Parts: sequence; structure tokens; C-alpha cells
Amino acid sequence: MGTLSSAHIVLLQKSWQALSGLITALLVAYFLSPDEQGYYYAIGSLLSGYVLLDLGLSGLLVQVSARMFPGLEIGEGGYLSPDGQSRREFLAMTGWAKQWYARAALIALLLIPIGYLYFSYAKPVVQDIGWEWPWIFVVVSVAVSMPALPLLAILEGAGRVSEVYLLRLGHYALGALVAWVLLAGGQGLFAPAMAPLSVAIVVFVWMYSRYRPLLMVSVDQTGAFAWRDEIWPLQRKVALSWLAGYVFLNSPTLVVFYFGDAASAGRLGLSMVIANLLGSLCASWLIARVPRITHLVAEDRRVDSHEMFLAEFKKAFLLMVLGYGVAVLAASLIAETFVARRILPPFELLLLSAVFLIFHCIGMLSVYFRARGREALAVPAMAATVIGLAISMTVVSGHGVLGVLVAFLAAYGLVAVPGMILAWTNSRDR
Repeated sequence: MGTLSSAHIVLLQKSWQALSGLITALLVAYFLSPDEQGYYYAIGSLLSGYVLLDLGLSGLLVQVSARMFPGLEIGEGGYLSPDGQSRREFLAMTGWAKQWYARAALIALLLIPIGYLYFSYAKPVVQDIGWEWPWIFVVVSVAVSMPALPLLAILEGAGRVSEVYLLRLGHYALGALVAWVLLAGGQGLFAPAMAPLSVAIVVFVWMYSRYRPLLMVSVDQTGAFAWRDEIWPLQRKVALSWLAGYVFLNSPTLVVFYFGDAASAGRLGLSMVIANLLGSLCASWLIARVPRITHLVAEDRRVDSHEMFLAEFKKAFLLMVLGYGVAVLAASLIAETFVARRILPPFELLLLSAVFLIFHCIGMLSVYFRARGREALAVPAMAATVIGLAISMTVVSGHGVLGVLVAFLAAYGLVAVPGMILAWTNSRDR
């Protein structure tokens, strides 16, 4: 892996992910018409429904793999050794994960008819936009990529962190470059398929060349894996949080597209991508300290972990406020450019920033509570999201994007914020 450490490789991958995401957003605005932009982000939001078949499982497999791997090693040709009970259990987990995601891939194909119904009955009817074949191709690409997800997670848990993040860097680079070519070539609605398709190509080629025994392992070879004992107790704690995040990040665009118009959905979709990207970058200030915070908890130094988290949270929060403020100001200054016409106007962007500020605060606090073995914000986050979604569906026809943003801001402000304050207050006593 050369002279780069794991931390450097992770930072490189995260930096490329952020940069390529920004470039893609700009190319979408430049090469697609306003209505095509709406279809582009509606396809992306509807497509992300595949995460409902995961609900945090791929992340949990990293933990399970890390717990089961000590005492084992992967040698030449990808063979796992030494022989024994630990090896059999690890291979059983690998075989179970492959089977789970293979079934999930088949279920993901149900998105094809779901998407047809959604786009056929949605209010926007743009005759010259051919979304049908792009939609089929995107869904098939996601289904093909799903069996690759557990392989990456298991390798990461087995200590191959640098290798896994180099693979992720590779598939992000490949997916982004091909998507840019499609956008420039007038086939932009096929571009969302490139990210999952690149995952499948890069991961399976790499696994076949270096870890063929793990790639070929099956449940029949290894016996049963106790999913209900090993996975479910962890997954049920994080599933609701994952679901709340999915609904918030994808439902506003889908609501505006279905009940409103494609161009408005496109402006909202692009603005949400930028807001989420900016918030995630600012939150990385805190996320980088999570391992140390977790170690302090494990050492029973809970007061120290509490104080360290609070200090880092304040820094990330201030960075986020500053970042969103600069973004809104920049949107005001470029009001007459083509980019400004493809994102929300400054006031709506300000409301969106406020919602995302709360959303990322929930995410940062959730990481802290998980370090203490709790999932304290799943219920308030999900309640706020469902309330915001319900209200937005009733007001979007009359008030458009503004109504949707006010609905989510009110729901998050009145439900999620008090939930965060209460959970944080109680945490000081534990």
C-alpha cells in the first residue's frame, strides 16, 4: 500500500467522494435541462430505497467480522487459516452475508415496477424525457452491486482497512468519471447507474483476483450462522435511525416531484445534495475523534469522553453554521448565474440549511450515544421525519418547496430538538 497510512487513505477517499460529488452536481446543472434535473434527482431518491434492504447491516458486518477475525489470517490466494472452529464460524458468517445480499438483490428488482408506478402517476408529465430505460438500467445496476457490499464490510472488519478504502476510492473514481462522460454526452439519466455498477465491477474483479476462496464460499460449505444472536440485537438498535435518515434525505424531493413539478424537484434535489455534502464535511471534524471517545468509554472514563465530545461537537457545530451561512451568502451573490437558477433561492436555502443543521446534529449526537451502547435519538428522529413528511404532502400543492421546507423545519424543531436536549441532559447522569 506504499507509504500511505490507513488514515491517509481514508481521508483521500472521503476527499475524493466530496469533490466528485460537487463536480457531478455542477455537471448535472450544466448539461441537464431543469426538468431533466428533476427526473435525475427523483430517480436517485427513489433508487436509494434499496437501503431499506440493508438498514445498517453492512456497517454491523464490519463489527462482527472484527470480533470474529482475531486469531485468523488471510494468506496467499485468499485462503483463510488456520483450520478450526474460528475459521468455520468466520466462513459461516461470510456465507450467510453473501446469501442475505443475494436475496436482497432479487428483492431490489421490485423497484422497477414501483418506479414505473411512481413516475407514471406523478404530476409532472414531460413527454420528451425518456426515463423508462434509464430507470430499468439503474435498478439492475443496484441489484448487481448489492452482493459486493458485505464483501467490503467483511474485509474491513478483518483489518484490511487500507485495501478496502483504496477499493472504494477506485469505484468512486470509476463511477464518477463514467457518469461525467454520460452527462456530457446527453445520456445524463443513465449516470446514476454508474456508482453501483462501478462497485460491482471493481469489487468483484478484485475479490476474484485476490480472495477467490472468500468469494466462492457458500452456506452449504460452512454451516449455519446465528443471525438472530450475532446481528439482530445490534441491527434493531440502529435500523430505525437508518430509516429516519433515509426518509429525510429522499422524501422531500420525491414529494415535490410527485405533487409539484420536475424543475422544482430538481432545484430541491441539487440543494439537498450540496447541503448534505457541506454538513457531512463539517461533521467529519467530530467523526475523526469518535474512536478516541469510544476508547474513553471502554476505559470507564465517561466524564472525559463526555467533555471531549462536547468540545468537538461545538467545533463541528460552529463550522456547520459558518459553512451554511457562506453557502447562503454565495447563493445571493450569484443570483443571475445558471447555477443559481438550478438551486433554491436564498431564503429557501436558508430554511433548508436550518433543517440540515438539526439533521447533522442528530447524527453527531447519535454517534456519541452509540459509543455508550445507546440509541437514544432514533425515536425522536423518526417521529420528526414522519411528521414532516405527512405535513409536507398536504401543503406542497399549495405552497411548493417553501411549504415542504417549513413543514420539516417545524417538525424537527418541535420534536427532534427537544429530544436531543432531553437525551443529552440524561446522558450526564450515566
